[in-house]
Amino acid sequence: MTQANGPQYPEPTGPVPPQAGVPGLPPGGAPQPKAKNPKRRQKIVLTVFLVVVAAILALVWVATRSNGENAQVGNCVTESGENYVKIVDCGDSTATLKVVARVEDKTQSEALVSACSAYPDADQVFWEGKEGETGVVLCLAKTGK
Repeated sequence: MTQANGPQYPEPTGPVPPQAGVPGLPPGGAPQPKAKNPKRRQKIVLTVFLVVVAAILALVWVATRSNGENAQVGNCVTESGENYVKIVDCGDSTATLKVVARVEDKTQSEALVSACSAYPDADQVFWEGKEGETGVVLCLAKTGK
């Protein structure tokens, strides 16, 4: 083919050879999706995991903070079952006992025999621990309610 005032190109005689490709596209022609950032995924998974663990720990703390074994001297408690006391506000009408002493590392038999003998105000003894091991003894006095 001849053009009047421009460069002259020969007529193609056979199939056109493949071209190098369009810049920015892979040789297959269609753009491939970018690979996801694995570090970002790890950060997201770690964040979700930490939030779940924190939520579980918060629930455990809320559920056990009023257990009798956590009672300190001056706390008021109420009997909540045969072998269980629960910490309550001293102004609460259910606050029937007050902790006058807390004795650590005593067996259940020591708790019943002598753990609170040094505290004459103690009317009741509460022991919390595992059978055959040492535990915590609460020496309790009646509040008069």
